[in-house]
Amino acid sequence: MIRTVWRRSVRFLGSAGFATVLLAFVGLWSLATTFIPQGEPSNALVAAWASAHPFIDSVVRAVGLHQAFTSPVFAVSVFALSVSTALCAWRRTKVAMHRGRALANAGRADEQSVAARHDFEISCDPVLSASEVLPIASETLRDLGVRTKRRGDMLAAVSPAWSVLGSPIFHWALLALIVVVLASSLQRSEGKIGVAVGQTKPDAPESYGSLRTGPLHNWDNVHRSIRVDAFDLQFRTGGIDRGPTPTVSVLDGTGQVIKTQRVYPNHQLKTGSLAIYPSTYGLSAAVSFVNTSGVETGRFVELMDFSETAAGGTVPAQSIGISNSAGSVELVAAVTVPLERVDGQVDQSLPKDPTARVVVTSLDGTPLVDRVVSPGEDVALPIGGSLRVDNIGYYARLQVVDDWSTIPLYVCLVAATLGLTIAFVAHQQIILATVIEGPDGLKLAATARLWRNTLSTRSTLESKLTEALGDVAKGSTT
Repeated sequence: MIRTVWRRSVRFLGSAGFATVLLAFVGLWSLATTFIPQGEPSNALVAAWASAHPFIDSVVRAVGLHQAFTSPVFAVSVFALSVSTALCAWRRTKVAMHRGRALANAGRADEQSVAARHDFEISCDPVLSASEVLPIASETLRDLGVRTKRRGDMLAAVSPAWSVLGSPIFHWALLALIVVVLASSLQRSEGKIGVAVGQTKPDAPESYGSLRTGPLHNWDNVHRSIRVDAFDLQFRTGGIDRGPTPTVSVLDGTGQVIKTQRVYPNHQLKTGSLAIYPSTYGLSAAVSFVNTSGVETGRFVELMDFSETAAGGTVPAQSIGISNSAGSVELVAAVTVPLERVDGQVDQSLPKDPTARVVVTSLDGTPLVDRVVSPGEDVALPIGGSLRVDNIGYYARLQVVDDWSTIPLYVCLVAATLGLTIAFVAHQQIILATVIEGPDGLKLAATARLWRNTLSTRSTLESKLTEALGDVAKGSTT
């Protein structure tokens, strides 16, 4: 009873129908992520979507679609698909091994072995001599799409051993692809990081504005930083305008440059498992804090995004907390850069003579200071000391992906394509024939195994050979 249940379970798990259902579910699940924002509940996009779709969001949150590729539902589905694919691959591998042994034996066969053991015999017309039988049989088989080779007194059409490998290669490659995708989703990280020109930021969670990581991603093994060396508002190469283009460097843990490259659409920076893509850009202001003695006590880089609704055309990415002598935040500063407008639209470029608007408020939002200054000028603070705008420039927001799976995925896809090509193109057949002589005259003794991509069937072969060689009234014996 237990053995029967086990066999039925294995048969069901390895069935094509079960695998098809799982593939369809995984595909639909992945498609849903293009419509449903991904991230933690605190993520602004996720929260906004939840507010707009409260009823649907309760279901989405219950099944884990906001963290689609790390949710238990997805993990269980992919695991079941992996098991199904592994069982199917193993079953097809056993078939391929059996056929491979048969092909190897057929490759070593000679007329004596075929005469001793064969599938069927064709009685030849008495007027035919032994030297005429094989040429007629060869021509008949050629008309049926089977090209034979002459091995002494034997005809042979034996497929190469690799012809049986297509289906196993495809299924094992598909299994490897599933495993790589699952492992990658658990370990990859993807986020957006804003870096001002000349600024270096460590590749660490606190550097990112938005970040999504797999549950097994380990930041302890990441020892690198990202720097923006230059920014071209317009960059042309190959006669094509690539648009706003930052020059990005990746540095190792010691500060040595690993790679420097301009980054623009379809030209990402890749080094190891890291890939950096352009996202957008804005302006930045380097700010210094100076105490009452004129000593610099800290620095901060304010990033600003363009805004059509803001009065000055830019909005700060975050506010600056200003601490008193006891180290407690007492004031809040926001730095923006007033921009020009052209035909009512914000000119999204650095002004020729840029200035910075510095607004300082108390913690309850009461305005205390509102000044426009040029680079190098100070703004006195109500609690003493001053805030100095050192320089104004561009910043680049970069999409940074840490994913080791790119090369393994390509390998799996190439292997799967190769296996599928072999499975759909390569013949899998064994046809051996020789002439034997008995009390009833000459006979064609033949062995036929027609497994895949053959143009005929055994019954058709036997019928046509009988018609070409034999006495139709006698037919054949097996």
